[in-house]
Amino acid sequence: MVHVSLKAEPLFAIGPWMVTNSMLGALLVSVLLVAAALYIRRRASVIPTRLQSLIELPFEFVFGMVRDQGGRHWREILPLIATIFMFILLANWMGILPGVGTIGLIEHEGGEEVLVPFIRPAAADLNFTLGLALLAFVTFIYFGIKAHGPGGYAKAVLLPEPKLLSPLMGPIELISHLSRVISLSMRLFGNVFAGEVLVLVLLAIGPVFVFSVFGLELLFGAVQALVFAILAMTYVVLATTSHHAEGESSEHAPEPASGSH
Repeated sequence: MVHVSLKAEPLFAIGPWMVTNSMLGALLVSVLLVAAALYIRRRASVIPTRLQSLIELPFEFVFGMVRDQGGRHWREILPLIATIFMFILLANWMGILPGVGTIGLIEHEGGEEVLVPFIRPAAADLNFTLGLALLAFVTFIYFGIKAHGPGGYAKAVLLPEPKLLSPLMGPIELISHLSRVISLSMRLFGNVFAGEVLVLVLLAIGPVFVFSVFGLELLFGAVQALVFAILAMTYVVLATTSHHAEGESSEHAPEPASGSH
């Protein structure tokens, strides 16, 4: 019986380290990205081939997005945002490959035979999405401290504007920062897990129905990767801007001469 487990299922152990099927999915995505990078590095040409154009297309899209909306630190965050986008995109699309989630070992669980797949989409594992969310969290905290210093960034978070409501807004702003980890991880996990369940349900009804959702899975996978990358970039932009800095700059701005119009 094909089933969908909320947690990644262990396959084998290497010493104290347990290898799960979602780890193999993430490893396969990493191999594909490294292979594509090596191909572009060695065989890139001024007049791109069809394969080179296909590989460069998503990078050009992310480059334009980060350049236009990434703020003054867009060059520094571009490699990370592009890597996150491509990694999540391939991890999401892996679920529609033949054999992923449907080929594995038969094990007995609760008196029934269940299929434990060899490879599972990495984003269907909450550990994977939580790791990416923590990476985005550490990134925007780092750029916030880099832009304003530890004290300045802490002041912007704990004592936000307006100053009259700072004692109340500080805890709310802090909770808002921490909730971004939950928001990023659960949004991606929920959508990918739901897609995995949908494909398996349609596969149980009849293989012909699976092809009807392939287009939707491709679209949803791209949208979820884009949403995660945009939110991570937006959090960096928000962390590098400060209401205090804006207020101070406006207070110290030179007043126009009395004779100017």
